[in-house]
Amino acid sequence: MAQNPPHNYEIQEEALSPEQALEAYLFHLRHERGLSASTQIAAAQVQRTWESWLLKNGHRRNWMQATPQDLQGFLQSRSHLSDQTTGVAAWHLRGLYSWLQREGHALANLALSMETQSRSPRSTRVRYIPTPHEIHTLLQLPDQTSVRGIQDRLMLEMLYATGVRAMELLSMETRGVWPRERRASVQGKGGKERLVVMNDNAAKWLQLYLRSVHPMLIRRRRFERLPAKGDKYLFPSIKTEGAMTYSVLRRRVKKYAIEAGIPLLTAHGLRHAFATHLYQGGADLRSIQLLLGHEHLSTTTIYTHTLTQHLKDLVERHHPRGSKYRQTSA
Repeated sequence: MAQNPPHNYEIQEEALSPEQALEAYLFHLRHERGLSASTQIAAAQVQRTWESWLLKNGHRRNWMQATPQDLQGFLQSRSHLSDQTTGVAAWHLRGLYSWLQREGHALANLALSMETQSRSPRSTRVRYIPTPHEIHTLLQLPDQTSVRGIQDRLMLEMLYATGVRAMELLSMETRGVWPRERRASVQGKGGKERLVVMNDNAAKWLQLYLRSVHPMLIRRRRFERLPAKGDKYLFPSIKTEGAMTYSVLRRRVKKYAIEAGIPLLTAHGLRHAFATHLYQGGADLRSIQLLLGHEHLSTTTIYTHTLTQHLKDLVERHHPRGSKYRQTSA
């Protein structure tokens, strides 16, 4: 009796086991594509959810034996989740099955027929951007005579002066900052290293911090018997093994933001303020893109949106047909 031809998505005889294939794919993400640890964790999480869905729905097929119908059913079961969550799932599955075929472990790409629910574009919510005056008020708040106050002042100065992300700031190492040259090295998304520059004021606070505050923090770490490997960070924790945690940074920024009367401000908001104020001051988008570490210029253009109202007010005030111009000249 003639056997039926193999299914298009059947695994070739020499293919790896599901466990081996997944391990090889994660290795590919880590070493060949150079993706960050958080991206790898997200991919592994989606994979566990996908495998659990197959098991929960009574399918005897593993993820390498799944059909397009299985995949579509899985995506439909997650249609109630946010755009970002469903987008991560779709990204992982497309990449996984594309890699599986490309490496010769499957006869066809299962994800080619994958359909995702059409969604309306995200609303362009206007981000809160503090004014330069509000930033100046914020920077004056930390106590300049205490260890914690000087540390807080430096963190605020660095966030606004360099435009680094919060986690980039916390992962800075003392060997990667050069206050006299007014520059620092940071590890960005995907483990990509870049140089950032700072103004003279931030550099002076950095010099003071390295000379007087950082050594005191290291002594406190020795007293708490914390591992010496954490001493390398510019902002070492005196309670945990490594660097200061994001939750601590977030609380401190929030405290000063409330005191300054700008409660909507966050650590990431200082990054937005850095870029927006540069753009308003005449800096070109390409330079801002390099300073922020954006891979695509389209990401940087979001900062032009915040200038729209400013330009509208300028036209209304200075153009002869503007309403504010008529009021002032009447």
